[in-house]
Amino acid sequence: MATRHTRPAYLGRRDAIRLLAASAGTGITAGCSHVAEPEPQVVSTQAGALTGTALAFPDGAVVRTLLADVDPASLGQGVTLFHEHLSFDYSSPPADPRAPNSPPPTPPTNPSMVDLLVEELKMAAFDGISCIVDSSIGPRTEQQLANLTEIATRSGIHIVLGGSYFLQPRYPAEITRLPEEEIATQLVDQADRERWGALGEVGSSFPEMHDDERKMIRAVSRAHRETGLPIFTHVPHESCPSCAIEQLDIYESQGVNMAHLCIGHQSTIKHTDDPEWSTHKEIARRGAFIGFDTVGHRMSASFIPEREKVDMVLSALEAGLEGHILLSSDFANTTQIKANWGNGFSTVLLQFVPKLRYFGVPDETIQKILVDNPRRWLAYRPTTV
Repeated sequence: MATRHTRPAYLGRRDAIRLLAASAGTGITAGCSHVAEPEPQVVSTQAGALTGTALAFPDGAVVRTLLADVDPASLGQGVTLFHEHLSFDYSSPPADPRAPNSPPPTPPTNPSMVDLLVEELKMAAFDGISCIVDSSIGPRTEQQLANLTEIATRSGIHIVLGGSYFLQPRYPAEITRLPEEEIATQLVDQADRERWGALGEVGSSFPEMHDDERKMIRAVSRAHRETGLPIFTHVPHESCPSCAIEQLDIYESQGVNMAHLCIGHQSTIKHTDDPEWSTHKEIARRGAFIGFDTVGHRMSASFIPEREKVDMVLSALEAGLEGHILLSSDFANTTQIKANWGNGFSTVLLQFVPKLRYFGVPDETIQKILVDNPRRWLAYRPTTV
């Protein structure tokens, strides 16, 4: 006898989301007034303003990619992933896992690694990805910059470079000795030289932020005020709501344009540590983006099941925060590229988004999260060239 499988009992949440979709553009919110469109103040004069399903950007606003400054509209309907890692030693086959008693494969040459990533990104483009923000956890080498330029040129994917310093234990010794003003000057100079399109990922340690990291956040804020570049952050993977709020507090106190700030790794906050996921709501209330950027694959540092991460996004949607959500995978796992055993840089689209659809999230909302929101966050009017 055939067994009929039913979906889990999330009807209330699913119905609320569907009611939101049904009422879009009509002003009808009866029965789900808590699922409202984001308040207009979250979109500054620097960010693209939501106009129905269209986006309007200020004159001169660009997305700064490695190859060129592009009109935000030119990204089309493709997906933008705001936090990934392209400057990583990817290989196929990987060194591990491998068959018992077999020798390790020959390490990849630089040209073979570039060829592999070009193919991976072409396949990601086939799946619907148009733009990837490459996160930096330290200064890139000249070889890495050359590789990224070749990968962007050959793959057709828009690559946006993020740049900054990551966590205090990884800071160069000379950086820790500099005042924040000089660090900010160095960041601005490097951003110009290497064509950064964002500042990040800017991290803080667990369980407490180091004083040098507070100084770095203030320096990044200065660089942002001078250049207009958007910012994305690294919140510890160990489920730390207070770490996210402390980052938010410092950026806000430093005059950062909150419409160009994304507080990252919010999908690493466990339900037991924040039962109402009030951290996400507070980030959005202040006008910043909630970065759910460890979704679509296993992240060993947090061990949060994907099912719980889906609930985080559904909770944010219930609260009417769809205009504040960004998704990405923080991908840096050679065993999970398409050439090996995974979904590669398409994993958000292929593994996570279907779960959102399963629980009733409409395509219009998914479009806003994956296409519109990242462009609003990335697009800025440069003050430096």
